[in-house]
Amino acid sequence: MRGLLLLPFLTFLGIFFYLPFTLLVYYSFTDREGRFTFENYIEIFRNPSYLDTVAYSLLVSLLVIALTLVAALPAAVYVAVFANSWERAVLLVAFITPFWIDFLIRAWAMKNILYFFDIREGFLAMILGLVYDFLPYMFLPIYLALSRAPENMISAARVLGAGWWTVISQVLLPYALPGIFAGAVLVGLLSFAEFVIPSLLGGTSGFTVGALVYTLILKGDQWGVGSALSVLVTLLTLAAVILLGRQIKGGGA
Repeated sequence: MRGLLLLPFLTFLGIFFYLPFTLLVYYSFTDREGRFTFENYIEIFRNPSYLDTVAYSLLVSLLVIALTLVAALPAAVYVAVFANSWERAVLLVAFITPFWIDFLIRAWAMKNILYFFDIREGFLAMILGLVYDFLPYMFLPIYLALSRAPENMISAARVLGAGWWTVISQVLLPYALPGIFAGAVLVGLLSFAEFVIPSLLGGTSGFTVGALVYTLILKGDQWGVGSALSVLVTLLTLAAVILLGRQIKGGGA
C-alpha cells in the first residue's frame, strides 16, 4: 500500500524523463535509416568544433560558479549568522521575490538593464545574465548549510579570542562546504547546458552546448549526433549528482 504513494511520482518521471531519454539513446545509436551505429559518438570526438564547444561551455560554467560563489558566500554568511530574525526574513524575501517572475521575462529585463549601461550582446552580457539567474542556486544551499552551525560554537570561539575572520574560516567554513559544493554542482550543470540566456545575451559568444544541441537537432536535422551529445551531457550530469551525494554524505558524517 505504501508503495502506491510513489506511483504518481514514478509515472510522471517515466513519461517526462525516462521515455524521452530512452528515445535519445535510441537515436544516438542509429543512423538515418534506423541501423545500429557508433558513428554518432565517434563524430563528436572526431569533430574538433564539437569538443571546442564543450570546452567553451565548461569554461563558461566554471566562471559562473566562481562569480556566483563570490557573490553568494558573504551574503549567505551574513543572513545565516549575523542577521537577526526580522532582518533575516526581510532579506530572504527580498532575495527570492524577483525569481517569482517568469524566467524569460527576467532574461529580457536583464538585457534591457545591460543596454542601459551600454553593455551589448557578448561574453560579458552572457556571464552577467547567467550569474544573475543562477545566483539563488548558490546562495540557498550555502545559507541552509550555514543554518546548521550552532550559535554557541560561534559565541565560544569569540569568547576564546577568535576574530571574525578566524570564526568564518575555521568555524563556519566547514559547515558551509557541503552547501558550496551543492551550489557549485547546481550552478555548473545549469549554466553548462543553458540555452536561452546565451542565445539572448551572448551574441556570437553564446554558442554553448545548449545552442549546439539545438542547432544539430532542430536546424541541422542531425538527430543522431545531437542525441549522442545530449546523452553524454546527461551522463555527465548524473555523474556530478552522484559525486554531490557522496560529498554531502561524507561532509555530514
